[in-house]
Formats: sequence, structure tokens, C-alpha cells
Amino acid sequence: MKKVPRTKENLMKCLCKNCPSYTFTCKLMATPGNIILLINPMDDDKLHAETMFCAYNKSQCITEEKGCKCASCEVYKENELGKTYFCTNEGGK
Repeated sequence: MKKVPRTKENLMKCLCKNCPSYTFTCKLMATPGNIILLINPMDDDKLHAETMFCAYNKSQCITEEKGCKCASCEVYKENELGKTYFCTNEGGK
């Protein structure tokens, strides 16, 4: 899979926070960490983020696929990604 840059610009364009699979409970659990990422996205392979799953890893709290917005996301288009559901599958499916 192509490496998606972990930048503040990409985080701002990311549609994960508006995805139907990204439940309210998951959003609440992820808020502190996601705020820190907006301040400093850090290109650290050990860092887990509950957002921009195409650049980080699959979610630790999303368990059910309820729809996917990946294909309509600017980050997805700009990085020419070809898969979806990065939130539930490492590297997408």
C-alpha cells in the first residue's frame, strides 16, 4: 500500500470522522488522541490514531462496517488509493 503522509493538512481533509462506520462511542474515545495529532501529526510508526486509517492502522474501536467514505475523500484521491475500509482492515480491503 502506498504510504499516506501523516500531515496536519491530510488530517484536516480526512473524512473518517464523518464516516457511518465511525460510531459516536469511537469518536468520544478517540477525541484526546486526535486533538494531539492535529497539533503534531508525527510520522511515528508506533503511534496509533483513531483517524486517517489509510495512513495509520485499522481502528481499535470500529468493529462493524456500516458504510465507507474513503473513495470520496481528498486524501484517498490525492494518494491514488484503490481500497476501502482501512478502519477495519490493515491496508484496506
